[in-house]
Amino acid sequence: MDIKPPTNAFTTAKAPTFAQSRSIPESPRAGLHEIPPRNAFSIIEPPPDLSTLTVSNTTINQHLHSSSEETCPDGGLQSWIAIFGSFFLLMASYGLMNSLGVLQSYFATHQLSNYSASSVGWIPGIFIFMGLSLGVQVGPLFDRYGPTGITIVGTCCYVVGLALLAECTAYWHFVLAFGILAGSGAALLSTVAMGTVPHWFQRRVGLAMGIAMAGSGLGGVIFPWVLRLALPRFGYKWGTRFLALLVLTRLPRGVSKSGINLRCFRDSRFMWLTLGTFSLELEVFAGLGLYPTYVVMQGYSTNTSIILLSILNVFSCIGRLFAGATADKYGRLNTQTVLIAFAAVVVFVVWLPFGNTLVGLYLFSILFGLASGSFLSLAPVCIGQISKASEIGGRFGTCYSIVSIATLVSIPIGGEMLDAVGKQAMVAYLGGVLVLALCMFLMARWACLNYRWRWRAKI
Repeated sequence: MDIKPPTNAFTTAKAPTFAQSRSIPESPRAGLHEIPPRNAFSIIEPPPDLSTLTVSNTTINQHLHSSSEETCPDGGLQSWIAIFGSFFLLMASYGLMNSLGVLQSYFATHQLSNYSASSVGWIPGIFIFMGLSLGVQVGPLFDRYGPTGITIVGTCCYVVGLALLAECTAYWHFVLAFGILAGSGAALLSTVAMGTVPHWFQRRVGLAMGIAMAGSGLGGVIFPWVLRLALPRFGYKWGTRFLALLVLTRLPRGVSKSGINLRCFRDSRFMWLTLGTFSLELEVFAGLGLYPTYVVMQGYSTNTSIILLSILNVFSCIGRLFAGATADKYGRLNTQTVLIAFAAVVVFVVWLPFGNTLVGLYLFSILFGLASGSFLSLAPVCIGQISKASEIGGRFGTCYSIVSIATLVSIPIGGEMLDAVGKQAMVAYLGGVLVLALCMFLMARWACLNYRWRWRAKI
């Protein structure tokens, strides 16, 4: 009697041999869901439109990747040149975002000394808000036209905004020049930089994104010292004029989509990732923006605050590199959730009880820098992992248009807490936000398993 094997997207109609026919499951419940993983970890990368499958093996992944609209080189000279370009774009844009604590402290003690910390905090808050919210418009342009024109326009806006910052004297000057104009330029540049990586890398996208995002950590080390050395020596005007950038890269084109694509949120994985990234950005930028002010309020010098911020950003670079390589091996969401949990422990065990001591602050800068290095680099990798190549820019834009609200209010909320309830309450609040972010990313991981939890799944 001939045995006809079941056919599906991953099998052919060729009749099996006798040995093969014996392996056909006799139970009607046996099927794809019962196939055991070939390794200690099973690879979970569902297709962008939610599937009923809960477990995918190597064969399924090969099928999904072969049907992609673009073939990722995953290496080669052009790929690494693109990552090199993203490195410098993020050093200029996100690197300055990581250094806003220095500008926040300087504005509050010089040009804007008559304003409260929360009022001054709106200026860097608007800068970050513009840098992320405009991604919803930049993403579709990026998908269709590529990065060249966007990079040129972004460079012009960013450099002109920083040049005008040197001439600012009134509060509204800072809002327009730095918050809006320079923030718009940062949006153009950072969207191009983050959207570049998934177009060139797939299997090693975590490592590639970690290398690119290390540029933001390097910028967070360089910019505070440039400002710290230049402002006293050359004055405010020439000190701010040292901030500049130049970069070039290339990408394949996609199909233009509308601005905010609410249909993205039908994918529960994307929804949970967006909420988790929202919570992370709310904590990270409030922490980075107010960390130098916090150190000074503890009675330490401005130089000490810059050293501590620089140490945090140095170890953030190291953390990005190791987190990216680890994420490719053990899963991006797995690595992200572990590091978020570790960072929350560092906040509650080191910063909260020992933040008034210099040893505690140094230890916190090292440990939190290592953990937080993954936050900004792995979040877009997780989004890219569940998205089609032509949708990456649009999904980044949709996600970060929501996340930008968190960055807008993060520093003002933290500054108000410093003024109203004190330093300890602010630290406890930031730790609580990290715990919330951990819950959101765990939900995203659960959604990738179609809400059937598997501890050893590589996601």
